Amino acid sequence: MDYIFASILRLLAVRLVLVSYDIACQWFINLLKRMQNDWTKDMKPNRSDIILQPAIPKLHEPAHNQKNHEVYSFNYIPGGGLTDGECPERVWAPHNAIANATKTQGPGSRQDTLDDHFGFWNWLKYISMGSTLLRRYKNAIAQRNIQKEGHRGLTEDLKKKSPGLVEKWEQMCIEWEKDPFPKKNSNPYSLKDAGLSEAKVKKMLAQSEAEFMANGGTMHHKTTASVFISMGLDLEDTQRRIQRLAKGTSTTMTTRQEGTLTEQRNALITRIRAWELLLPIYIPGLLQYQADHPDPDARVLRPPSNSANVATRVARHAEDTKIWLPSTIPESHRSKICIAGLGKIESQLREAQMTDSLNSLRQILKLKTRMILFKHKNIRGQRGGTRSTAVIDRVHERARFSAAKYRDARTSYMALVGPGDWEKTYCELHDGDIRGYQDPNRLRPREGRRGTLDDDQIAAGMTSAPQEEGEFVLFGEDRTRRDGSGQTRRTLSWIWTNGGIAEAAGDDDSDDILRVEWAKSRARSLRAEEEVLLLKEEMRRVLAYLEWRSEWWRSHQKAIPDASTTLLEGISAYALSQASLQDSLAAHFKKLWMGSLDTGEGVDVDEAIDDNNDGEEEDEDEDANDEEDGDAEEEEEEFIANEEGVEEALHLDEDLD
Repeated sequence: MDYIFASILRLLAVRLVLVSYDIACQWFINLLKRMQNDWTKDMKPNRSDIILQPAIPKLHEPAHNQKNHEVYSFNYIPGGGLTDGECPERVWAPHNAIANATKTQGPGSRQDTLDDHFGFWNWLKYISMGSTLLRRYKNAIAQRNIQKEGHRGLTEDLKKKSPGLVEKWEQMCIEWEKDPFPKKNSNPYSLKDAGLSEAKVKKMLAQSEAEFMANGGTMHHKTTASVFISMGLDLEDTQRRIQRLAKGTSTTMTTRQEGTLTEQRNALITRIRAWELLLPIYIPGLLQYQADHPDPDARVLRPPSNSANVATRVARHAEDTKIWLPSTIPESHRSKICIAGLGKIESQLREAQMTDSLNSLRQILKLKTRMILFKHKNIRGQRGGTRSTAVIDRVHERARFSAAKYRDARTSYMALVGPGDWEKTYCELHDGDIRGYQDPNRLRPREGRRGTLDDDQIAAGMTSAPQEEGEFVLFGEDRTRRDGSGQTRRTLSWIWTNGGIAEAAGDDDSDDILRVEWAKSRARSLRAEEEVLLLKEEMRRVLAYLEWRSEWWRSHQKAIPDASTTLLEGISAYALSQASLQDSLAAHFKKLWMGSLDTGEGVDVDEAIDDNNDGEEEDEDEDANDEEDGDAEEEEEEFIANEEGVEEALHLDEDLD
């Protein structure tokens, strides 16, 4: 691979080379060192100041390790536009069927057949450049303005609440972009952990207990206190999972489904009984507390003489069994019932649980947002729509699980430590708070479908799908076309800001999430703007190439000077026909592009934006739309005539959604 790459570099005279490779993050680790020490003189680039920028194609990148992978993302490389790097892959999809059709052929016949198909594929691409680039240009214009307007609104909102914060982030992004690979500057797109994870807290507690025993201390049991609490928390996780599974079943479930649920309940009750054997060790006063404060919904320990304290089952199912932890015991009785330090251990693990569940919830919401966008753009028909909705529903179920885990952990943490400043970071999680991050934008009213909605849209009456009490659904606010001034903004949920902008100002640790989302919004805006410029340049180059190709064919009318008159006549006729073909393509493309761009036909701004927004419903106010369309077309003509920025040709304060 190094030799192939070196052979290409020697043909290039440019200084900056963008290298798209599926495993760039592995291949580039020691590439610069190999270039310096291992490459021979005839392999090294002609330029000594060459700069290499690795990138991973967008389809392959999500499958890689995500930590510190922003350096390989096309989304954050200046000048890349909306390039995805997957063009070499696209030729295979329509040709998969040829594999079976040609596998019985001999090598020569198969090679000829494949060449014919690939040649025809290339020819179709060649003659369809006009419609392809025009379609992409329309979408790029709409996307560019949506992203710029969204980023402008978010930036203005941040500047009002935290002056100076945006300037610091802007400088951070600029320095990171200027830094060549491998980058040394701080990564504005990287989000460090907001708090200690559950795994890290468990490790810290284990190390603390090991030091205690190394200094001569003794433990109550071979199962340490931290492991005892961790086991209880794991049992709660299993209970939540089985509760969700049982909630989704019905009287018509199959025998296999019913057997699976029963097996999981049996396994859970076995684990609970094993864990309860440790209760008299770490919560020795629980038996007396249960006798003094009977709880009809809880399992009650038998006296020590009865079967080694095995609990009597009172709950109907294993997932309804109460797990006795320090947080379930009132503070006035906790110190008398539990061993010393047990409540502190649980509070540390509960705080870590809140951190982990919030991180998980954010990742799930991001994943669901991407899945919904993919569904809207690529899936059509009842069969595909039903299947994709089912997949999104399963992701949605994971979000419900993370939300339930956070709420349980926060309730327990509140019982252990009481109210305090921690509530600014770990706020109460309402249904309306659970929504994916979106840049501020204009939102039209629309009807949604279950599984494709964002937080609490169903709760807001956006669909007729049934909703069970305590559930949340994805989309929160009433969506209005505009609010008079056109300055309506979507607000960020606290799960993305961890306490809000005001508290984040001046605190480098607490504003990381907001900084990352602002930096990504900035990158989207810049890449969308670059895409428009790249497409305009691509159109210019296509016309220039067709003109050059036409002249090239004309110059080859006498490609074989000593040929016979008859042969020269045939060569000349063929060359002129090919030149005419290139001229016809150039004229067709120019008419297609310039006709649409000059007159506004096909560059209807509202239409382009609607196409880019996944089939949103048409605006009810048709008269107002017609007036806006006319204004947009007239201003688009003025923009093309003057070759100025498209910002001046569009109503950015109008309904961009």
